[in-house]
Amino acid sequence: MIRPKPLAVLLFVNINGGDQMKCPTCNKKMDCKTGKYQYSESGLDNVYLLGVEVCKCSCGERSVSIPAIMELHRVIGIALVTKDTALTGKEIKFLRKNIGISGKVFAEVIGIDRSTLSRWENDNQVVSKSNDRLIRLVYLNFKGIAQKKIQIQIRDKFKEIKHEKKKSFRFTIPVKDWVPGPNMCEI
Repeated sequence: MIRPKPLAVLLFVNINGGDQMKCPTCNKKMDCKTGKYQYSESGLDNVYLLGVEVCKCSCGERSVSIPAIMELHRVIGIALVTKDTALTGKEIKFLRKNIGISGKVFAEVIGIDRSTLSRWENDNQVVSKSNDRLIRLVYLNFKGIAQKKIQIQIRDKFKEIKHEKKKSFRFTIPVKDWVPGPNMCEI
């Protein structure tokens, strides 16, 4: 079985500083186009980025340039905690990793056993309504979201969360929503 080469995710716009990117494998010029990209490296299968540079080489190498990746992860996190459906295991894991704490510490913070967190993150156990909300609040707090915005989230959004099992929906995030500028996404 032939396995595809892993995709290189570049955290900067162009490593060569010119108009063309060179392939890290064969050093040939890569064909680069701005377009849509499924950002599976986030650990989430349903995140798509619009307006990123995706490069392909004739040797099979592929790369994508994702600017302002820390801001992108903040935008994804905000989208997750403000969505109106229950968090999935992968989403809980993304939120935990995005605030930069281990599973052990996260479990202690929300008052559960580490094995329970593991079952949640692997979708082997359903997260209760109250724990789903607590995870969202812990994320908002750790990310330093203003208390007033957290209160609005609790008052206006938490009552809308549906906890029945649903298919995950697609997050499509245009570059302008995370690259620093006047149109940045906020909670």
